[in-house]
Amino acid sequence: MPCQAAPRHAREGHNADVRALSLPGTATTSLVTLGFTTSVAQAVLLREGMTALGGSELAWGAVLALWLWGMGIGAWVGTRGGGRGFAALAPGLVPVLVAAGVVLMRAAPALTGTVTGEAATTWRGLWLWAAAVIVPAAVGGWSFPVAAATLSGAGGAATAYALESGGAMAGGLVFTFLLAQQGSVAALCFAAGLSLAAWLATRGRPWLAVLPLAVGIAVAAPGDRALANAGWRWSGRAGGLAAWRETRQQRLEFSAGSPAALYADGRLLASFPDPYRAAPRAHLALLLHPNPKRVLLLGGTADGTVPAMLREPGVRLTVVEEDAALARLLPVWFGAPLAAAFADQRVTLIGSDPLRAVGRGGPWDEIVLLDGDPTTLRHNRTRTAEFFHACAGALAADGVLVVRVGVGDTYLGGAGGRLLAVIAATLRESFPQVTAVPGEEVLLAAGREPARVSADPAVLAERWRRRGAVDPEFGPEMIPLVADTGRAAGLAAFLADRRAPVNRARHPRAVLLAAALHEARGSPPLLAAARALEAGSTVPLLVCLAVVVGVLLARGARGASLGVEAAAVVGFASMAWWLLLLAGWQATMGSVYAEVGALSAAFMAGLVVGSSAARRWSSAGPGYLAGVLMGGAGVSLLIASGAPLAFPRTTIVPLLLLAGLLTGAAFPAVASLAGRGETRRGAGRGFAADEAGAGIAALAVGLLVLPWAGMIAVGVGIAVVQAGTAAAIALSARRRLG
Repeated sequence: MPCQAAPRHAREGHNADVRALSLPGTATTSLVTLGFTTSVAQAVLLREGMTALGGSELAWGAVLALWLWGMGIGAWVGTRGGGRGFAALAPGLVPVLVAAGVVLMRAAPALTGTVTGEAATTWRGLWLWAAAVIVPAAVGGWSFPVAAATLSGAGGAATAYALESGGAMAGGLVFTFLLAQQGSVAALCFAAGLSLAAWLATRGRPWLAVLPLAVGIAVAAPGDRALANAGWRWSGRAGGLAAWRETRQQRLEFSAGSPAALYADGRLLASFPDPYRAAPRAHLALLLHPNPKRVLLLGGTADGTVPAMLREPGVRLTVVEEDAALARLLPVWFGAPLAAAFADQRVTLIGSDPLRAVGRGGPWDEIVLLDGDPTTLRHNRTRTAEFFHACAGALAADGVLVVRVGVGDTYLGGAGGRLLAVIAATLRESFPQVTAVPGEEVLLAAGREPARVSADPAVLAERWRRRGAVDPEFGPEMIPLVADTGRAAGLAAFLADRRAPVNRARHPRAVLLAAALHEARGSPPLLAAARALEAGSTVPLLVCLAVVVGVLLARGARGASLGVEAAAVVGFASMAWWLLLLAGWQATMGSVYAEVGALSAAFMAGLVVGSSAARRWSSAGPGYLAGVLMGGAGVSLLIASGAPLAFPRTTIVPLLLLAGLLTGAAFPAVASLAGRGETRRGAGRGFAADEAGAGIAALAVGLLVLPWAGMIAVGVGIAVVQAGTAAAIALSARRRLG
C-alpha cells in the first residue's frame, strides 16, 4: 500500500527548512555556532562541576568524560536520524539544557546529602553529573552529522570539522576572557542569544537578530543572583549569603555574621576570626626558624594567619594569594581587622602564581606553604621536587621551608601516611634536614642546618621569650601542646623510612594519594585501592597496551576498515596530549587559568588548519591516515622526552599547535573510512568515536595514569598505540587489495 502523502503545508514547511539549512551560509553558521555554544556550555559545566565537587581532578575528569561521551552518543544517533531544522536550532538549545544541568549541580549538596562546608564527592554524585551533562552534550553531538550532511561531497566532513572547531576556538576565548567572571547564567544567556540571533539572521530576519541578545543580557544578572541565593540555601549553610563573586579561578561565597565564613568552590576555605587554629599554627610556623625577618607566605590569607604573624616583632611578610581577585576582596569582606593587617607597612600582598612569586624578592629567611594538598595536577605544582628546589634556591643560607600537609599524625597507615611520607621524601631531595611537627595537620620543616631546624618544645619556648612577642591568643604554655614530644618521636620514626618515592612534575605521585583522601572520605576500600594502586607495579598498563595493540592488529589482518577504531585512538591521543602539555605548563610556568584561552586557541587553531588542509586528501586512502598516526607517535615521544618540562616556553605552544593540526588532519580520513564515502555517516561515526576516546583519556590520564606511571611512560604508551593502529591500517589495506 502506498504511503499516504503528508499534508501540503507540512511538506512545504519541511522542504523550506531543508532548503534553508542547505544554503552554504546557513550550514556554515550552524556549524560555527554549534562549536561556539558547545564550547561555552562545556566550560560552564566543567566550572560548575569543579565547584560542586570541590575542585578535585576526578571531578574535572568525570564531568569532561561525561560531556565527551554524551557528544559521542548524540553523534552516533545523528548518523541515522534527525531533521535538519533540529540541527539548525540545536546550538541554541544546548545552552538552555545546560542551564538545567547547572541548577542540578548547584542543588548537589541537598540531593546528595553532603555535610555543610564540604563538597560532594564524585562517586556519591555521579548519577547527578550524568543527568546534568549527558543530555545537552548528546543534543550537541546529534546535530553535528546532520549539519555536516549539507556539505556532502569531497571534503565535506573535513569542512564541517573545521567550521565546528573554529567556532569552538572562538567560544573558548570568549569564555576565558569575557564570560568566565560574569557567572554561569550570563555565559549561557550570551551563548543562547548569539546562537538564536545567528539563526534568525540566516532565516532572512536580521532585524530580529538583536532581540535574543538583548533578552539574554537583561535576564543574566538577575538570573545569576537568584541562582547564587538558591545554591546557598541548598547547601544548608548557616546565615545568609552576604556576597559572592566569580573570579577567573574559583567561585567565592561569603556569609555575614561573626565569625564570617568564606567558601571557595563549595568548600569552607576559612572563617575569621579563627583564634583557636590560626594563631597557634602561625606562631608555630615562625618558631621553626630561629629568627625570621623576611617571610614568604603562601596560603593562609583568609583565616587570621597574617594578623597573628605580625604580632612577632621584626617580621616582614610577603603574602602570595594566587587568586588576585580574592586578594582584593578579603579586606573588604572581612572588614577592619584583616584590612588593617594587609595595610600594615610590614606586609606586601601580591596576587601571583606561587611558581612566579618564589624567585622574586628573596633571599627569604622562611617560606611557609599553607596552601592545599596536591589533589589536582594544578595544586601539585607547589609540592614537587622542582618547586622545593626553587624554594631552596630562594632561601637564605640558614633559611627554613615549612610545608603544611593536611593529614594528622594519629593514624599513619594507608593513603594519609603515604602522602606524608612522599612529601617528606620530596623535601629531602633539596634539604638534608627535615623535621615533622605533629598535629591535626602535620607541619614539615626543612633546612640545610640541623641546629636551626628544631621542633623541641624547649627550644621553641626559648625562641618565643627571646623575641618578646605578645599575643593574647597564644603563649609559651601552649607550645608543648602544639609540639608534643611523645607524638613527635613516633612521627619521626615513621618518616625515617626512606623508601617513599619522590613527587616530581614528570611523575606526580602525590596526586593520586591526595585526591583519594579528598574523594574517598569515609570509604576505606577506596582509600586502600588508591594506596595499593599508587604503590603497585605498572605491569597492568603494559598488559592493557599489549591487548589494545593486539586486537587492532588482529582486526587489521582480517581486513576490517578500522575507521571507528582509528578515530577513538585519535581522540584519546589528542586529549592525552592536551592533559600532558597543560600539566607541563602548570609545573613549570604556573596556573593555566590566565593563559588557558591562548593555550586552547593554539590547539583549536591547529584543528582548524589541519582539517581544512586535509580536505583535498579526504579520499587519499589508508596510507595517508597511517602516516598521520605515525606523525602523532612522534609527537608523543617528544612529550615523553621531557622537552615540555625542560623548555616550556619554546615547546608547549608549538606542540599544542602541532597536536591540533595532526588531530584535524586525521578526521577526514577516519570519517571516510567510518562512513565508506557517506558524509553524514562518516562524520557522525568518526566524531562519536573521537569523542569516546577523548572521554576515556579525560577520565583516566590526569588522575590515574599520569600519577601512576609518569609522563615518560604515558607518552611512550600513546606512541605505541598510535604506531600499532597505523600498522593495523596498513595490514587491512593490504588484505583488502590482496
